[in-house]
Amino acid sequence: MIAEDSDRTGIWLAHAMEQAWAAAGMPAAHPVLADLLGERHRIIANDWQSAGLLEPAAGLLRRSPDLLDRVTFSPAVLRADLGSERNAPACLYSASELLDRAADLLAEPAALVRDNERRRRVFGARVRPLRSE
Repeated sequence: MIAEDSDRTGIWLAHAMEQAWAAAGMPAAHPVLADLLGERHRIIANDWQSAGLLEPAAGLLRRSPDLLDRVTFSPAVLRADLGSERNAPACLYSASELLDRAADLLAEPAALVRDNERRRRVFGARVRPLRSE
């Protein structure tokens, strides 16, 4: 479920940022915002970067169960494996590494959103009066 949501969100967000990027390239429409174009482009770039992080996170989340499916979770099989090749611990460790990296990738957009918060407020405060003109 999280993998599918991440994929859908990433696709939607990337498309939205492509459109926002095109719109942000029209500074002549409102020269009064020229000093905030750097802020606006940073917001878009951060959101676009967030979109790009979601697809690999989704891939990692999908691959982890594949590794877990290789482990038979019965006491007898696990004991036998521990006494020989130790494949079960290797698969469990690898699955946990994939989940750990997916969590890292899913956490990075939170930092990017936090980086955008003040920028969005400042930009929005300057744009609102222009909308009523």
